[in-house]
Amino acid sequence: MKHIRLLLFVPILSLALSCAFQICGQATSVVTTGLMGPSKITIAGQTHLLVAETGTAMPNSSRISLVNRETGERQTLINNLPSGFNQVEMAPSGISGLKLSGLKLYVTIGQGDSAIPGPQGGVIANPLPATPFNNSVLELTLPADYEYLTSDFTLSRRFQRTLTEGATAVLHNTDGQTLGVRVVANLPDFRPETRPGLPPDNVRPANLYGIERAGANLYVVDASFNQLYRVNPVTGEFATFTVFPPRPNPLPFGPPVVEAVPDSIRLFGNRLLVTHLSGFPFPQDFTEARAVNLATGMHQTFISGLTSAIDILPVPVAGGASSFYVLEFSANMLAQPTTAPGRLKIFVPGSAGLTSTTLVSDLISPTSMARDPETGDLFITEIFTGRIIRYDVPEGN
Repeated sequence: MKHIRLLLFVPILSLALSCAFQICGQATSVVTTGLMGPSKITIAGQTHLLVAETGTAMPNSSRISLVNRETGERQTLINNLPSGFNQVEMAPSGISGLKLSGLKLYVTIGQGDSAIPGPQGGVIANPLPATPFNNSVLELTLPADYEYLTSDFTLSRRFQRTLTEGATAVLHNTDGQTLGVRVVANLPDFRPETRPGLPPDNVRPANLYGIERAGANLYVVDASFNQLYRVNPVTGEFATFTVFPPRPNPLPFGPPVVEAVPDSIRLFGNRLLVTHLSGFPFPQDFTEARAVNLATGMHQTFISGLTSAIDILPVPVAGGASSFYVLEFSANMLAQPTTAPGRLKIFVPGSAGLTSTTLVSDLISPTSMARDPETGDLFITEIFTGRIIRYDVPEGN
C-alpha cells in the first residue's frame, strides 16, 4: 500500500505558477516569498513569526526564519538544522514542527534520509544518513531579544557532534548573542514492516510532523507510524500515547483501508486536536480532526467530512465557546495543486453544532497557520510556493 510520508514533499518541478502566485480573494495578501519549503509557522513576540523550513536537497540545510508580520522582512534565526534528502519521496525533509514556550522553542525533525529505496523494492534503513538526528525532538533556548536579531546562528557539524555526546551546544552569532541547542529525545527512525515479495529487511520509516506542549509533557505526531508520542522534555523519556488506526476505504479502488496520517496537533482545553491528512487513495470528505483526551489517550471524531486536513486552530468566541479554523492541503490530492488548491475553512458553533464556511479556496499547498493575537489575522504557509499568505479576518470575527 502506498503510504504518504508525506505527499507534502512530492517534488513539483513545474507548478504553472503564473496563476498560482496570484491570490484572488480580497481578504488575502502575500506577506513574503522565497522560503525553503515552509512546513510550520507560529507567532513570535510582538511583531514576528517563526517559520520552520525543510531546506533544500543539500544535507543539513533546514532552518528557522523570523519574519516580520507587517513588512514581510525575513531574518534567519538558525541555519544548518538537521535534514536530509528523502530518496523515498524524492524531496528534502528537515524541521517539521514548532512549539514556542517562553524562550524555549521545541522543534521536531522529520524523516530526513533515514531510509532509502531497497535494492529489490520496498524501503530499507539508510546505513549512512546525513545526520543522526532524523526523527528527533530538539530544544532551542532563544536569546531574550531574539525578535531583533541582526545576525544568525549556525548549527555546524562540530556542534552536531556535541549533541551526539549528550551535551548542550551553545551557539554564538556575530553580535555576541547565544542560543542553546540540546536533544530532548531521538525517536525511532523506522520499524520492521514485513510485506509479501519484499526483502526481510524492509522497514517503515518514521516521520515526525508536529509538536505541542500540555502540562509537563510534549506531544509529538508521527505521520508515518500514525501515532502520538508523549515525551518528557527534561528526561527525554518517551512512550506511545495513542495510535490512530486505519479506516475502511470507501472508494472502489486502492487498498482495503486508508491510513490516518496525523499531521498537526493543537492544545484545546483538556484535549489535543489532531488533524488527519489520510493516505492513498485520499478520499474526499473523508478525513477529520480528532480530539485526544489528555488523561486517557482515548480519541474521537471532533470534525468530520474534511479533505486532506493539515491544521486546525481553535479561537474563543463570546459565551465561552470556540470557533475553529481548518486548513485543507488540497481539494483533491490526486490532482495538481494548481487545479485542486487547498482551502481555509471556519467552523462556527450554533444550535445544531458546528457549521462551516470556506473563507479562502485558492491556497497552493498550505501546511500551517498562526493567528495574530491583536488583529486576529491568520498567516498561512505554502510549502510548494515558499510563501506566507495573510488572511485579513473581517472586523467582529
